[in-house]
Amino acid sequence: MKNTIALYSTAFLIGAWPLLDLSQAQAFSNNPEPVVWNSNQKSAAWAEELLGQVVTYQTMAEKNLIPGSFQPYVEQTSKIRELHRSGNRRATYDGVNALMVMLEARVGGIDEHSAEALWDFCYRVTPDEFHARDRHIRAKGADTVKEHEEFMRNMEERAGMSF
Repeated sequence: MKNTIALYSTAFLIGAWPLLDLSQAQAFSNNPEPVVWNSNQKSAAWAEELLGQVVTYQTMAEKNLIPGSFQPYVEQTSKIRELHRSGNRRATYDGVNALMVMLEARVGGIDEHSAEALWDFCYRVTPDEFHARDRHIRAKGADTVKEHEEFMRNMEERAGMSF
């Protein structure tokens, strides 16, 4: 009985090995490659995430851990959330870019580190369609933005020629 189980187990492993695509180099490597998930995908709840982050900074400011008043940012992100929920895309775009300008101007006397951290967070979680072109240039660099725009123009041109 033990020999039969061992035989079937061995046959199963030999048969399953190619199906699992486990080469010996992968299975016994000391340096396996990490799984990289798509980090470009934005959350559907980005407005809530943004508001939550701003409220966190406001709480830290209220406890005198960081300088400045984050109340204008809480009000602006609340407004952005409501505009996004209502489906008003243009007003959401304007609201997000107004928030970015506020952060760049450091409204409320907030420190540089907090402003930069919130700016980066806002850029990371907010869908690209709600950022002005100059925000993309600041975050990604002018060359990268120009390459992307050229790629998109070429794709649109090719799509138009396909009909």
